[in-house]
Amino acid sequence: MNIIFIISSPSGAGKTTLSSIIQKKRANSVKRVVTHTTRKPRKNELDKIDYFFTDEEGFKAGIRRGEFVEYAIVHNNFYGTSKKALVDILESGYDALLAIDVAGAKNVMRSFDNAVSVFILPPSFDEWIKRIKKDGVRQDMNIRLHTAISELDEVSLFDYCIVNDDIDSSVKSLESIIDSEHRRFKFLDKEKVDLIKKLKQDTKNFLED
Repeated sequence: MNIIFIISSPSGAGKTTLSSIIQKKRANSVKRVVTHTTRKPRKNELDKIDYFFTDEEGFKAGIRRGEFVEYAIVHNNFYGTSKKALVDILESGYDALLAIDVAGAKNVMRSFDNAVSVFILPPSFDEWIKRIKKDGVRQDMNIRLHTAISELDEVSLFDYCIVNDDIDSSVKSLESIIDSEHRRFKFLDKEKVDLIKKLKQDTKNFLED
C-alpha cells in the first residue's frame, strides 16, 4: 500500500527543506504533493513547483467546489491540498509526501488511514529565530510565533517527532521512518502479501504429502 507521509512543523523548523531533500533522494518511490496557497511567492519560489500560487477568490472557489482534502488559514493566508493531486500520486504507485502546517496535517490524518505523520522541531529557540529571519519575512514573525504556540500543543497527535538540529541526521531519521512504515503489516506491498499466502499453501501441501 502506498503511504501519505505528512511532514509538519512550526514555521521555520525545516519541513520544506527536509521534504525537498527526501523527494530528490527517493524520486523513484516518493512524490511531493504541490499544495495551493494565496501568499505571495518568496525569493526563488516557482509556481507549480513550490506551490500553486493563486488569489483568494480562486482559492475560495476551489473550496466551494470541494477540491481540497484540507485547507486552513495560516499567517493570514490560505493553504490547501488538492484531493486530485494527492490521489493521483497514490494511484500512480508512489508514496505521497506532504509538507504542510499542523492544522492541515490534522485534517489529512483524520481523512486517510494510510497517513503517517512526522512533527519537526527546531533544536532551540535561538536557532529557530535565526532560521525564521533567514527566510526574509521578519515582518510577520510575531504572527508565526503566536501560531507556533498552539502548534506545539499538538505534537502528541503525531506518529513521530524529529529534532532538526542537523539536516543530514534529520534526513536519515525521515528515511528510517519511511522504511520502517513499509514493513508494518498494514502497509505491506502485494509481493509480501502474496509471499505469505504462498508460504501458507506450500506448508499445507508439504504436511499433506
